[in-house]
Amino acid sequence: MKKKMWAICLVGFLVVCFVGMDAFAQQKVIRWKMQASYPIGTAVMMHGVEWAKIIDKMTNGRLKIEILPPGAMCGVNDIINYLQRGVFECAITYGGFYTGLIPESDLEIGLPQSWQSYDELWDAMTNRGLGDLIREAYAEKNIQYYWTAADCFYHFNTNFPVTKLADLKGKKIRALGVYGKYVQALGCSVAVVPGAEMYMAMKLGTIDGAIYGATGLMDVKLHEVVKYYTHPTASQIGLSLCINKDALKKLPDDIRMIVEEGSRYILDDTAMKYITMCKASMAEAERLGSTKRSNLPEEELVKMRKLVAPIWDELAAKTPRMKKGVDILKKQMRDLGRPMD
Repeated sequence: MKKKMWAICLVGFLVVCFVGMDAFAQQKVIRWKMQASYPIGTAVMMHGVEWAKIIDKMTNGRLKIEILPPGAMCGVNDIINYLQRGVFECAITYGGFYTGLIPESDLEIGLPQSWQSYDELWDAMTNRGLGDLIREAYAEKNIQYYWTAADCFYHFNTNFPVTKLADLKGKKIRALGVYGKYVQALGCSVAVVPGAEMYMAMKLGTIDGAIYGATGLMDVKLHEVVKYYTHPTASQIGLSLCINKDALKKLPDDIRMIVEEGSRYILDDTAMKYITMCKASMAEAERLGSTKRSNLPEEELVKMRKLVAPIWDELAAKTPRMKKGVDILKKQMRDLGRPMD
């Protein structure tokens, strides 16, 4: 009887210890590092700052994210390589930097002459299956992908007005990724200029313009050197939150659910905040009288879509998954009355 009672007590003690240890583990503070791809004070990294703050609040301080300045762990071009190996746990970044590693990242950023507003981006990602397709591509790199929005105005920052396509002929324009092909299709030459050097390149006349978001007019003071901003946008631009899948799996179940399910809602909220910032930046530059709008009429946009359509077909030819993604976008554009085929 004594042995039986002793065994019962031992089992009870172990259960209490296990529950206590589990409770302790549940309360343990987990610390992640986020590698920033842009300076922390910019609109792009607002997504990271807000996401980290809300995740901290939703987990009662149990998951804290430290945001590291650009270059702290690696350069922006190496973020995906480092992230998939778990050097840091997460990053807010722009897919256009990684089209060589993940061709589908061209689809996430917004193809030239595609989305004209955030609801169109949302529709493609959520209702039409594009988000699932891109997540699949990132998962092959051990990364969980979440989409969000950048600038609702992303087009030509120039020192000359653009009211017809002929105005662009022969101009030297700074552009990245698929937008390099875009400006070439419109008759421009492409200049590869780092973002940090763009202001001086415009000021000195080294370039005639740049494809860049309207938040940059106030964010990095481009309104001081940009005389005209072209409307409508080439696309509503997309950004991404990327999380190392192994780091996600290691989280306690309740925290993992908060991150997995909560992130899309947090990023929807920050997307709207970003768009508001973009519109405010454009309005302030106009109010100051330093930057004016140039408007392309519909007949010029029709010509533009015809010139740009081969770029879409070129992307579709890369892989079967890319073709599926481009087909999704073509169907969406037909439904919206702006066909690209």
